[in-house]
Amino acid sequence: MASYEDLVNRMGADQPTFSRREMLKQGAAAVVGGGAGALIGQPPLLAQGPQNAAATAAAEAERQAPGKTTGLKTRALVRYADKLETETLTLLPLHPQHVVIRNQAAQCCYSTTNVLNTTTPAMNATVAGHGGVGIVEEVGSAVKRVRVGDQVIIAITTHCGACSNCLNGRGDLCYQLATRPRLPSATMSDGTPVDIAFLPSAYSEYVVTWEDFLVPVFTKVPPAEMAVLACVGATGLGLAMNRYPIEAGTEVAVFGLGPIGVSAVQGARIQGAKTIIGIDPIRYRRELALKLGATHVLDPNALRGNDLINRIRELTPDVAPAGRRYLGEHVAGPLYVIEAAGGTRFPVGVGVESPPDMTGVEPLQQAWTVARSAGYVRTCSIGHPMGASVSFPAAQWSNAGKTHVPGNYAGVQALRDLPKFVRLIEQGLYDAKSMVGRVFTTNQMREAQQAAADRTWITAVIDFT
Repeated sequence: MASYEDLVNRMGADQPTFSRREMLKQGAAAVVGGGAGALIGQPPLLAQGPQNAAATAAAEAERQAPGKTTGLKTRALVRYADKLETETLTLLPLHPQHVVIRNQAAQCCYSTTNVLNTTTPAMNATVAGHGGVGIVEEVGSAVKRVRVGDQVIIAITTHCGACSNCLNGRGDLCYQLATRPRLPSATMSDGTPVDIAFLPSAYSEYVVTWEDFLVPVFTKVPPAEMAVLACVGATGLGLAMNRYPIEAGTEVAVFGLGPIGVSAVQGARIQGAKTIIGIDPIRYRRELALKLGATHVLDPNALRGNDLINRIRELTPDVAPAGRRYLGEHVAGPLYVIEAAGGTRFPVGVGVESPPDMTGVEPLQQAWTVARSAGYVRTCSIGHPMGASVSFPAAQWSNAGKTHVPGNYAGVQALRDLPKFVRLIEQGLYDAKSMVGRVFTTNQMREAQQAAADRTWITAVIDFT
């Protein structure tokens, strides 16, 4: 296996340059058809993985000379093993493939809230959060995708353009995401290093991350609205519009009306769905879903188990003649079902309705059951506890012809899809403004994350401007 230094040298010396102009002009086609990897023809950098201590040490040693942002102070929400604290950090010299971004806005994702109430194994301090938008302040010597002054969306997945998944059109499952070493990007006042997290660490005035998380955008859309797209908005739109996209005139049921689910409702509306049924126990979420495209909303606390399934079937047509069934399988029900309920370890905030099943397992099983024969079931399920299991009748799985469509980031390929989703905002098709629940200041970063955990707002956005 090539060493890190060999790969860096190969990237810098022997490989053709995938220029910024080429990336911006041909990004959509490149992502699907091979992208940078087709041009470069080499395996992804750092393919040996984050657990390789030698690779990490080599990467650390590869830092370039101090640049314009070296020594810059930044306020950040730092994640420790058992707490979140706001700290003032000092930026270190860049790695050649790192980029420094002056943050404009970041959206608090529910999937990062577990540190508020749980203890994780011992770990180095990291800046919390992921998903945001900002302006490039400095680039490492090997960076090709962006340049100083670009506005970029900080996606939640990499796109290296060279691994097998990227080359096969599945950039959402880029292997680079799991193989980046966790390198220190800054230090605290006592010299303690602070790592770049597994996902881009967005809760900071200045964000340091790898270039292959970044998507340049050229738009007048407010940063807070684009920050919603970076994670939850893009995931919800992807559930409706990517890989087996919803067809016009069809029926859709969306389990869970958080920011992902409501974005999926909007995606279904954009696709021309005739019937859009939203299911969520929280009243304001149901009301927002109706405003943004749902034709019906249901409360799973009022309709439990089979009562909920039967009500959804009543709202969708029975497509079989004379009530016939295929091998006993229901043909009344939505053609498309999206499961975005997830699960939680947290009690719901005061005044917010609690779901009947906090694990999220029951909605997942209901989603599969209610889909009609030959239907499509798309799952998000980020919040399901580790080890949670579901079961389906074998005949349903093997004979009913239902298609299960899982996938990280709902199949979103950042270079291709994020600019497309920004255009939806510009065209008034995706209402990102209504998705910005409450804006918090830099001094309120922890409060913003707690608001996301309590689900008192559809989203919590941190404004760094």
